[in-house]
Amino acid sequence: MSRFVALISAGVLLLSTKDFYLSAPLFIDILSTYTTPVSGTDNCVTNIKLAAEKCDGIIIPSGSVFSFNDTVGEQTASAGFKTADAIYNGEIIQAYGGGICQVSSTIFAAALYTNLDILEHWNHDYISSYIDAGMDAAVAWGSLDLRIKNTYSCPVRLDVTCTDDYLTVSIVGTKTDDCIIEIETEVVATSDPHVLDIATRRLVYTEDKRNVFIRQVAYSRYII
Repeated sequence: MSRFVALISAGVLLLSTKDFYLSAPLFIDILSTYTTPVSGTDNCVTNIKLAAEKCDGIIIPSGSVFSFNDTVGEQTASAGFKTADAIYNGEIIQAYGGGICQVSSTIFAAALYTNLDILEHWNHDYISSYIDAGMDAAVAWGSLDLRIKNTYSCPVRLDVTCTDDYLTVSIVGTKTDDCIIEIETEVVATSDPHVLDIATRRLVYTEDKRNVFIRQVAYSRYII
């Protein structure tokens, strides 16, 4: 039995590429890539880079679930996180790990352009500066998580890189069809002038642009 099969049989869901899968032939296709601009205080950038490093190289076997919180862990000083701006109950506060939502948001946006299932998603109270409305993913230790299920027949890997200027997430796996995926966001009419509701939909086409299906994958409400 191969180590890959043995680990899955043992119930190991997330593995690091750094000790085994760096040259695995399974990961031959870039299924999607998404980049967001990095800005903010030095502490914020430190937090983003640390969360990005923890997510980089994570493998999600077929049928398994990626949890951002389980992967990154609790944001504490002992874990290397710094205090930076974060939003709590609509207020800006200083919190350890402030800024890491940019990592969860960029992973979420990259996942939208694949056939991965979004099992849990939360939006921020306010529209983020680094990503469009309907594309962000808020996380908070112990309450808000981003969870994504691998519905492909092969494992997928998260390649996450972060510089002082840009954060990029690529989802690498094995492409098994010729589908083209597009994402659309639409403002949903409401009677409340102080909120903005956004429906995020995944559009999947065949190579000849014949529509296969349209599915709403997120619904976000922002304070404006």
